[in-house]
Amino acid sequence: RKKRAGQTAVRARPGRSAIAKPPSPRRPAGGGDSGGARAAKVQFTHTERVVYPEAGYTKGDVLEFYLKVADKLLPHLRDRPITLERLPDGVKEGAPHFWQKNTPSYYPRWIPRVKLPTTEAGKSVEYALVNGVESLLYLVNQNVLTFHVWMSRQREPDRPDYVLFDIDPHQSTFANAVKVAKALHELLDAEGVENFVKTSGKSGLHVLTPWDGDFESSRAWAERIADRVAGELPKIATTERTIAKRGSRVYVDAMQNAKGKHAVPPYVLRATPAATASMPLEWKELTPTLTPKKFDLKSALARITKQPRDPLASLTGAPRN
Repeated sequence: RKKRAGQTAVRARPGRSAIAKPPSPRRPAGGGDSGGARAAKVQFTHTERVVYPEAGYTKGDVLEFYLKVADKLLPHLRDRPITLERLPDGVKEGAPHFWQKNTPSYYPRWIPRVKLPTTEAGKSVEYALVNGVESLLYLVNQNVLTFHVWMSRQREPDRPDYVLFDIDPHQSTFANAVKVAKALHELLDAEGVENFVKTSGKSGLHVLTPWDGDFESSRAWAERIADRVAGELPKIATTERTIAKRGSRVYVDAMQNAKGKHAVPPYVLRATPAATASMPLEWKELTPTLTPKKFDLKSALARITKQPRDPLASLTGAPRN
């Protein structure tokens, strides 16, 4: 068994959705079973509206996507403070596009919240928690396209479940990002650290490792590993924080490993014209011909529904006693 970065890995059991028989997202949700009854709290609106004009997907398609991926997505969202990326008029140039941290008072009380302090003295944010399918679908109906989560959970906000390496092609190529991710994979394997890869859903790749410790130690460790990878591939990789100094090299970003920073979990759609999704990959799938557009709403959904289990289940965090 490969270890967590810092301690022995404990593999979490993949979570299960609250829904047994999914209601259709193109009409108000309902159903004869208990899961359907809970989902009946959500009334879907404007399902015919086109959200992704270039790809032709509607709000109903987006609701259906999240309903069908809920059993694999929810364990990655549960009990994590969430920043919501909302696009009320869809993905088009000049349309409203904003990030929401504070939960509006008019949101239903059955959506759980957690109040956490910010870096500003005396200020706090009331984050929503997406712990069930009804909260997930309510927020999607509020035009949330992407959920951005903390790497820690509300009960232990200073202790992340995982470490994130963001492999950002910047002005380089996706093929070079693949090379850098594979080099990172080999390094982590050599260290005996369990590691996983997924598409970011935009232009890059995310490499993740389970973690048992605090943010300070996770970031220090991640920065050391990132520096080693960049040192092995100095012509195509860098950890240079100043954009102007990166040139055409891939940025190996370990800086997101900090309290209050958020990350894109797997199984979420992104606000891209092609309706791309963040998807787990097998390491053997990292080839020179892989492109960020491989997984869109339709192809991602087809793949997810065939998966017997979530390959990133280790990152959902086993409960600590």
